[in-house]
Amino acid sequence: MTVAPASRLPVTVVTGFLGAGKSTLLRQLLVSSGLRLAVLVNEFGEVGIDGDLIRSCGFCPEDELDGRVVELANGCLCCTVQDEFLPVMQQLLQRADQLDGIVVETSGLALPVPLVQAFRWPEIRTKTRVTGVVTVVDGEALSGGSVVADPSALEAQRQADPSLDHLSDINALFDDQLEAADLVLMSRADCLSEEAVDRLRRRLSDQVRSGVSVLPMARGDVPAALLMGLD
Repeated sequence: MTVAPASRLPVTVVTGFLGAGKSTLLRQLLVSSGLRLAVLVNEFGEVGIDGDLIRSCGFCPEDELDGRVVELANGCLCCTVQDEFLPVMQQLLQRADQLDGIVVETSGLALPVPLVQAFRWPEIRTKTRVTGVVTVVDGEALSGGSVVADPSALEAQRQADPSLDHLSDINALFDDQLEAADLVLMSRADCLSEEAVDRLRRRLSDQVRSGVSVLPMARGDVPAALLMGLD
């Protein structure tokens, strides 16, 4: 697959709680798409292992890893936009001609909207175009009555972030992630019955904006064209 030349790099923001399946989705995308993608990863604290998982998937030559996988580990990205995200993006865009797109994986604590708004900064908006926000939800956890599989791990992440300055109620965060979504992916759908998947799709469809698709996902297998173009 190739991306047609464009004046601005497509950017997809992937959000969702810790353990929802974001890194599995990204690993599959990087390995199977054939695209030259850069990834910004925002998990942090003792649970911030996503960067290592992505680096180890073999999606690019080892000497390119430092320029293709960037870990933002100083706190929730939407709270550190100006201090950390903007400088990193400016540096990354210096080699925009070597990339087909950028994927930003937020932490499970981040609010997607402030991050999307950061792409309107003059230094960034002329070189990027945000295709949309992809929210990954844990279908198995939702089916069991919880929006996150491991609330204690999420709480540990929250405690490890001194920069956090917004709401931290889990259900409120979940609602915010759904409201910001341009696409919702329900992970671990292969662990559920068809009836359970249909029930969750109807529930989630009632919580997102009109026209936003809710799609089941197994092992991160989603077409690259959908993720990077949200067609």
